[in-house]
Amino acid sequence: MARTDRDSVQVGTATWYGPGFHGRKTASGERFDSGLVTAAHRSLPLPSLVKVTNLDNGRTLIVKINDRGPFVRSKIIDMSARGAELLGFRGNGSARVKIQVLEEADRFQALQQQRDQARKSQVASAGKDDDLVDTRYIPVPPAPAVPDRLPEIVGNAGDEAKPNPAGLFVAAAKATRPQQVASLSDALRRFGPVSTAAASGAVELRIGPFIDPKAASSALKQIASAGYSGARIVAE
Repeated sequence: MARTDRDSVQVGTATWYGPGFHGRKTASGERFDSGLVTAAHRSLPLPSLVKVTNLDNGRTLIVKINDRGPFVRSKIIDMSARGAELLGFRGNGSARVKIQVLEEADRFQALQQQRDQARKSQVASAGKDDDLVDTRYIPVPPAPAVPDRLPEIVGNAGDEAKPNPAGLFVAAAKATRPQQVASLSDALRRFGPVSTAAASGAVELRIGPFIDPKAASSALKQIASAGYSGARIVAE
């Protein structure tokens, strides 16, 4: 049986669907492509992004929900064939997984309001804007639309706990204050797992690791178009 808690986390059984549905229209209006990383869920908004963790092997994957299902009540998500392959259960047909819903647009709007309020408080306490020239405040861009094709972001359940997991990353932004780091981390999680690294007196926020250079390049384009113009690919 699946369970859901207040933090929008579900634990249950995942299956996959593909050959008989390839090319058909999904519940979101998109055409189903078994070669893309997508999935069906009974109740989450269409489209939305979730992080799926295979509890049998610890592998994680960022997945776009664009269809309804599964219709067997004992299952909680139907992955595309490609998604099941990357999570390591295509051959078995099913796996026990954890689903974590990523941040939605209203969360990003709240972060933007918090940023504006913090900025006003700083101005009031300093007396004038000139005193804030060296603060290097980095604004949080508004929530981007869910992309049609997601980069294939594959990791392990423990990756986010490591300060510098190995692989290819997109270095998206730098921050100098704990509040900035927290706000940017929340915003960037929409693109995948976020880690940090020291960078010339600041904290650099990175998304990844990515499965290959092509996936990292695809993510870089999406992140840059969302407002992070200084984003770049780095290797660890």
